[in-house]
Amino acid sequence: MKQPALPRIGRPETIRPDQPVIVCFQDGRGPATGVAWLDEAADQMWRSGLCSDGAATLALFARDGQSLPLVVAPLKGDGAPWDVRLRAAESIEMLCARRQGRCTVVLPPGGPAVQWVIEGILAANHRYESAGAAHDDRPAPLEIDFVAPADAVGIEGAVRAGWLTSLAALAARDLVTEPANILTPPRFVEYCMQTAAQAGFETHVMGKAGLEKASMGGLLAVASGSRYEPYLVRMEWRPADSPAEAAPVVLVGKTVTFDSGGISLKNPQDMDFMKADMGGGAAVFGAMAMIAELRPAFPVTALFAVVENMPDACAMRPSDVIRMANGTTVEIINTDAEGRLILADALHVAAGLNPRVVIDLATLTGATLGTFGPIGTTVFANDTAWFEALARADERAGEMVWRMPLWPQYRQFLESPVADLRHYATTGQNGSTPVAAAFLSQFIGAHPWLHLDIYNTCWNHQANPLMPKGPTGSGSRVLAQLILNLAADADPSPRSALTERKST
Repeated sequence: MKQPALPRIGRPETIRPDQPVIVCFQDGRGPATGVAWLDEAADQMWRSGLCSDGAATLALFARDGQSLPLVVAPLKGDGAPWDVRLRAAESIEMLCARRQGRCTVVLPPGGPAVQWVIEGILAANHRYESAGAAHDDRPAPLEIDFVAPADAVGIEGAVRAGWLTSLAALAARDLVTEPANILTPPRFVEYCMQTAAQAGFETHVMGKAGLEKASMGGLLAVASGSRYEPYLVRMEWRPADSPAEAAPVVLVGKTVTFDSGGISLKNPQDMDFMKADMGGGAAVFGAMAMIAELRPAFPVTALFAVVENMPDACAMRPSDVIRMANGTTVEIINTDAEGRLILADALHVAAGLNPRVVIDLATLTGATLGTFGPIGTTVFANDTAWFEALARADERAGEMVWRMPLWPQYRQFLESPVADLRHYATTGQNGSTPVAAAFLSQFIGAHPWLHLDIYNTCWNHQANPLMPKGPTGSGSRVLAQLILNLAADADPSPRSALTERKST
């Protein structure tokens, strides 16, 4: 996976007059780069009304006998993350469509918009590279020079933040884009091992034999119909000076590299989309790719529950009863509700790591589409302070997280006549998303826990300048921003962050 390099920021006087320029500026200021010929050209576009609809606008300007593209991207104040990223991405798309080879981007003078512009530019300029025969057929990406206006403030930190969150998001997108015949469970494990070796992470891989010894019935049952064995991968970042007893932030990713539904076979329509059922694992992988560069002062552990869900003579059946790693017996009702089974075993392991918090991400329930459509991330939390820390991170990430209730009454839908629990409720009016969360909550104990159900947001069904049709990297940005926020706090307690927020 090819990831973008950290942008280097030049000064306005380094802008080359022989290549296209993108000028990003905040409303109310007008274009002001400090370069006379460029400001004059951009100001003419601004005063002509070409930019009045708020979208990025391209025009040609004459300079030294050449006719070169100039793109003006107006930003509404600090705007919203999605809007600012989109304006920046539109600008790149315009120049790529004209088959330009290189351009200069003039960043806004400061504020969160700088981070969002970097994220939009890097997203639009990214091209997926497959380990197999798949390819990205969009025009070639640009070589980009970045400059900051003369009065810029805090640019370097904001640029680095945008680059770090982009590492997470683009790594997640690339993993989910990979075809399921290439990104098999053992291949995903290889990616984890390669990343760990490069970053200096400690990694433990538990295959089928180890899972059987640990009685991880959920992982074993889901993988029983596949020719690939299941895995539980633990990847650990721990600073050299971190005491052994320091509690890690634990990230858990559902990593079903392809989900046919098993015996409860899915509808063939759109089944190709089910390569995206490892979107939660991809988001966690992206966060670890970012952590490899950030190297925060606190430990972070990632757990990946890696399987493929296929039907064959050995596959689990509805009515089977299995025993989970924590000893709970579970009646299988629908083999297409496999994600909660593998997450339950992974959460049990996470609970045994003395976690500061456990955050799991999963493409878990299609019912989230009925709740939010393709917009907004469903979050269940047993700890208000940690949810507030996530919401604070989302002010930059813009994934629009929304907390849903973990009412104990949902537990009644999991009652089974033959086991401690059934993993899926059969009545049609029971709220399948909160019931799935209620099931997971039985395996985490009293530890702080956030569950992000990203099913509805993991796939982009209509191409836009930020990304083609396909995976979105859902969950990766808010997770990355949360880690960035924790790393920036002298005392990275979410409670102190919450207190500070309320007192300002």
